[in-house]
Amino acid sequence: MSSGRLLDNRLTGTSVLHYVFRTPAASPMSIGDLVVVDDQQNRARFFARITGIGHDEQSCTGDSLDDTSLVISAYPIGCIGVDGVFRRPRIMPSRYSPVRTLAPEDITYLNRFMGEIEVGLVVSGQQPIPELPVRIPAKVLSQHMGVFATTGMGKSNYMKVFCASSISARLFGLLIIDPHGEYAAGMSSDYESRGLLHHHDADTGLSVFSIQNENVRTELDMKQLLISHDDMDITDLTLLFDLLPSEREVMNLLTPFPGHDIIDFFMNEDVESLPSHVKTTAHIGDHQDIAQRVRSANPDALRVVQRQIQTLVDISSAFLHKTTSSIPDIIEDLLANKVVLIDIPRMSEVAELFLLSVISRAVLHKYKNIVQSGRAGEDEPHRVLLTIEEAQRVLSMESEKTGIFRQIAMEGRKFGVGLCAVTQQPKNIDPRVLAQMNTFVIMGLADRQDRETIASSAKHDLRVLDLEIQTLDRGDAIISTIGIPFPVSCHVHRYEDYIE
Repeated sequence: MSSGRLLDNRLTGTSVLHYVFRTPAASPMSIGDLVVVDDQQNRARFFARITGIGHDEQSCTGDSLDDTSLVISAYPIGCIGVDGVFRRPRIMPSRYSPVRTLAPEDITYLNRFMGEIEVGLVVSGQQPIPELPVRIPAKVLSQHMGVFATTGMGKSNYMKVFCASSISARLFGLLIIDPHGEYAAGMSSDYESRGLLHHHDADTGLSVFSIQNENVRTELDMKQLLISHDDMDITDLTLLFDLLPSEREVMNLLTPFPGHDIIDFFMNEDVESLPSHVKTTAHIGDHQDIAQRVRSANPDALRVVQRQIQTLVDISSAFLHKTTSSIPDIIEDLLANKVVLIDIPRMSEVAELFLLSVISRAVLHKYKNIVQSGRAGEDEPHRVLLTIEEAQRVLSMESEKTGIFRQIAMEGRKFGVGLCAVTQQPKNIDPRVLAQMNTFVIMGLADRQDRETIASSAKHDLRVLDLEIQTLDRGDAIISTIGIPFPVSCHVHRYEDYIE
């Protein structure tokens, strides 16, 4: 097996976390290149990533400029000692140790750290390494994932590739809601675009629930999406509307009642006729228990809550049904480790959040019951990942519209329920939520505050990769996960090519 190309015959400067060496100016070195330092004295092999390239200021003085060499700075990502174990470096390589590029045996060794969910290829500098795919370990995904990308950096393509790998692997359930109609069959405006339904394992690993008409559902083998009145919880109002304290009081009073009673009461009763706390008349209607419960509430707050319930029913009319629900089938598919796609094109943001809240609450309740009842085997625990697009809407520090999502972020991992928070603005996510995420996918962030927010929360030190993150091209990512002992540069597969 051949060795990597020798870059320089000596490492000129070292500390535990900073290496310096020289290389000819004509050498094609790039930020992010992976190199190996062979320390023969200590019989160790050190892996490092290039973080800086510059000229030697001492050789660039006077009238004659020496541009025959470059000074390279590198950050160590790990080392292999005589016992063959990969560790974070706590020692530094001997000075003047040779530096080289990756050899085939190095690539083979690094492959052992990869998991099962393939999303792309490891990139060394500007070159993807075909023999070294990036595969996220499935077991860490219930410990939450963040996908951070500015507009146009390839976030949707990454999510489709991630879904495609999950369909093939069948190692956990994955829920994704698509309000734009681009995931199921691809973008109708692009004849080359392909969706998850084009995946060769879609018939066994994908389940699509849709609000589209029956002809479309039949043609594309989609199931009808229905949510029943009883799936709704009065606390969903906090996620969808800005409530005053008096309106929150009404919501708290109604907490013990099922959704169908609450909806029927506010849709069919006249709140103006309700008995107040000073009236002695009895309420005549189908829901006397609710009427007595809210009789002391502020009348104006009752009227506002009634309008909110009516608005919720109106905007959800495409999928809200009095008695029939798709949620048992959705949960069954998730427990079977399928990708469940909720296809709701042209739906409003409020309807999307309501739907996601209802399904997420049901999923957490089911998985929690499985764990607490002891039905989950230790060898094969159930895991599920729930995706939230534009996650800053419900996971910001200031927002009161956190609903079930903050509960999942804080305690979901105990029951195998993880969140995949997708956002362009990580700085607006509650730091306490970010701290719970053990997998970060960073796809180009121009805002320095966004990068600093991620660097302070990631499980790996990403501060040294700030320049590399700034220069990421469309479709490239830095992936930091506890399942891989170092952050990896990744060129994400193009979805249409990947499923071929």
